[in-house]
This record gives sequence, C-alpha cells and structure tokens, in this order.
Amino acid sequence: MPSPDNVVLIGAGLSGTLLAIALRRRGFNVEVFEARDDLRKLEIGVHRSINLVLTSRGRYALRKLGLEEEVMKLVVPAVGRCIHHQDGTVVIQPYGKDDNEANYSVSRSGLNCFLLDVAEKENVKIHFNHRFVKADVPKRTYVFADKDGKETTRHTFMCFGSDGAGSPVRRALLQHLLEVPPQDLPMDMRKHWEWGGANAIKLQIDRLGVSYKELMFPLKQDGSAPLDTRYLHIWPRGEHFLMGLANLDGSMTGTLYLPDDAAPAKPEGEEQITFDSMKDSAAGMLYLQKYYPDAVPLLPDAVKEWEENPHAFLATTRLSHWVWQDKLCLLGDACHAITPFFGQGMNCAFEDVSYVTYVMDKFHIKPGLSEKSAASLWTSALKAYQALRIPAGHAIADLAVENYHEMASQVGQPAFLLRAMLRTMVEREIPTLFRSRYWMVTNTQIPYHWAQELGTHVGQVVTELAKSTSYVDGKPVPDLQHARKLIAEHVTPYIEQRGIDLTNPWKFYGEKEFDMLKLTQPKL
Repeated sequence: MPSPDNVVLIGAGLSGTLLAIALRRRGFNVEVFEARDDLRKLEIGVHRSINLVLTSRGRYALRKLGLEEEVMKLVVPAVGRCIHHQDGTVVIQPYGKDDNEANYSVSRSGLNCFLLDVAEKENVKIHFNHRFVKADVPKRTYVFADKDGKETTRHTFMCFGSDGAGSPVRRALLQHLLEVPPQDLPMDMRKHWEWGGANAIKLQIDRLGVSYKELMFPLKQDGSAPLDTRYLHIWPRGEHFLMGLANLDGSMTGTLYLPDDAAPAKPEGEEQITFDSMKDSAAGMLYLQKYYPDAVPLLPDAVKEWEENPHAFLATTRLSHWVWQDKLCLLGDACHAITPFFGQGMNCAFEDVSYVTYVMDKFHIKPGLSEKSAASLWTSALKAYQALRIPAGHAIADLAVENYHEMASQVGQPAFLLRAMLRTMVEREIPTLFRSRYWMVTNTQIPYHWAQELGTHVGQVVTELAKSTSYVDGKPVPDLQHARKLIAEHVTPYIEQRGIDLTNPWKFYGEKEFDMLKLTQPKL
C-alpha cells in the first residue's frame, strides 16, 4: 500500500491548485496531474471563460493560507449593479449597506497562474499535458497519458478529483460506486441519471437553456475606462441580457447571454433570439444595435469577436455522492458545477478546500499516520465533508439559477426596485439584526443552504414592509418600528437557532454544522 503521506490531485485549476498548496503546507507529498498545457505559457484569449467574482468565501480560504493580500492586488472592486435600460436610463443598485461591502472581479487565468506559481514554490509536483485515463480505486491506482499516449501510473493513498464540470474522475467514482465496468455507464452524462438501491446514486446535469459569448469593452482611445469600473453593468432585456465586469487595466469583459436549443420553444410567430438564429456577424450586429444601442459604440471589435469567440452552454451538476471510502474525493465543478449568475462557482470551490482542511483537523489527519489509522480517519472525514457540503452545493446551484432570472428580467422592474430600496434602507439602519440574502451569500461564511432558508424569511419581512411603506417626495420611507417587529417574528428565531452572527462576516460555521448534523466524532 502507498504511504498515507502521498496525495494525488487530478486537475490544476483553481480549487485543485489551492488544495495542493494547503496539503503541501501540512507536510503531505503532493502531485498534480493536469490534462491541459501550462496556461502560464499560453496566450489566453478573452473567450476562454467568464470573468470571475471573488467574495468572502474565496477570500476566507485564501486568508487561511496567507494568500489573500497578494490575490487582492489582482482584483477590481464592484460595489453594486448598474442597470442600463433600453431607453438609455441608468439605475444603480448597491450590493450592501455601503461601498465597503463589495465584490471583486478577477481574471480566471491571472488567479490560476498566481496559484500555480505558489504551488511550485511549495514544491508541489505538477504534471501538465497528462490526462486522466482510468483508475482502479480500490487498489489506489490511477493512470495518466501524455500527448504522445505514453502512460504514467501512480499508486497514491488519497486522490482528489478537481477536474472540472466534465470530470472524468467523476465518471470513475460512479463506476466504483455502482461496481460496474466503464462500458456499462451511459455515455451521455448531460441529463438525469439515477441508480436505485438503499443508497440511491444520482447524477443530474441540467442545461439552463442559455448560452454565452464574450465581447470586449476595451479602453477608450484616451486610455480611460469604457464604463464606471465600480459596478457590474447589466443590460436586462427579458430572456437575454448583456453584462460587463471590470478588468484590472480598466477595460471590461462583456458577456452576452441568449436562449439556446435547450430553452423552451417560443409560440409560433414569436421571435426566437438565439446565437444559432443569427447566422453571421451582420445579423449579430443588427441584434446588438437593436437591443443595446448605448453599448455598441463601446464594443469596437464586436464584429470580429462575434465571428471568432465561440458560444457555450451553461448547466448545473448535482451529484449525490462525492467520495468513495477513504480513497477518492471530488471538489469544485467536478461535483457541483453551477451557472455563473451569483458569482459563486470559484468561491464555492474554494470553500470546499476550507471544509476539506476543516475535517482533516477535526479528525486529526496529518503525515506520519499508520495505514490503518489513516484509512479509518479519512473514511470518517470524507463522510463528514460530503454531509457538510452537498446541501450547500445544491443550495447555491438553485440560487444561481434564480439570480439569472433576476438579472435578465427583474432588476429593472418597479416592484423589484422598491423591494431592493427597502431592503437596503433597513440594512443600513439595523445591520446587526437584518441583512439581505445576497449579502449573506457574498459577504459571510454562513452556509449557502442556511442563507437560502434565511433569505426566505428576509423576503417575508420585505414583502410585508412594502405594504405599509409611505412616501415622501416620491421616495419610499420604511416604517422601522414595524420592520423591527417583523424581523423579530421572521428572522431572529432562525438566526438564534443556528448561532449566526451578522456582525462577524468571517465567522466559520463548520463546527456548528457538524454538531447539528450529529456527525460522528473522531476517536483518538
């Protein structure tokens, strides 16, 4: 049996590289196998991925490893949404009670390159151009192949799969969970599959019915930013919309979202706006000029980018089992790929890393353990990790889809704007008792499923408050006394039951979750 000190990670993306750093600093021997080239040696095109948003959960994971300060040099703060209506009017919607409560735009490739540099400095061994081929998980054996097909085999005590939404490691996990040969698994994994039994195994991959294409807002000729970089810019147009997020140099990465072939069909006679319905860049430009006339002058390369930048679909992955005994564990998109509309994909994956290290500490997993002790402790730790993370992964997946509908069609509606204004006003007056669901997701460590549930209670408060709101000079004025009563009725009991502290956004709730789930305590 390989040494319990040996760990292999498959996938050198963001979460895999961060976990490699965390494990190496704990004294483990860490190797990473990555199917792609070393992206530090590549010219990264704008079309490769949506700009990412770094929020509190990602910052917490980086902070624990002493990396937050350096990463924050790579980001651009965004303090709210800037909504561009088709008639040219603009509305600002703040993210929090003040500009200190911000999200941070960051380049995926820039952050990944930084983490790869750190990992190599920590003596993590990274093998690029080595794709995962197959595994005999019970024997802790994993096989990789380089560009020429030459195979490399690794025997490792523990393996983590962080190889993205199309994860081959996930397929290997399913194979061993089901105890079937690879050829017996369905080839089309882009839909719902369920295998019965006492512990039913489920894999569900749901297309959102939306695809995206990236268009660049470059700097103006005078070197100034094309738009106010303090905001996430949204042009909501119902079932389709354009979004812009700032880059470090002041330019903006624009992302256009349109329905695709997985969307419900339109009634006969209604216009179906999709990338496929626009056969060339001329049709694309007519579309942009019709729906985004104020943005077109800021997109000088739109014709070329329309032709060259591919469009890709969006989907959500839900998986019922993330681990196999004491041998294999998934994290990141491999087990919970989500749509980008809450800006939480990377943050959720980084939070996986926080929970992996939490359960390692909880179960006293460290180098130097005997094979028997390591096997027992990893089994218990991975069961706890799965129990803690699956509800969170499912919750943020749901919240991201909800946020798509909000951004596409609701952010410009009067009823939505009133609720947003009231929520912000109450937050500013009594922030120790009441915060928005958005703030809890992006500015705290409150588990996603708790934030989802608590957000429902917050919504009840805002709905009731809107009914009693008076107006002065056309502006809403909430009844704060009534607000406090509603908060005490709907929000406070939930907060007290779970020990949530709205004054401490960096509080980690793993221990409380562990106790509430009645997970098995480690035996020393």
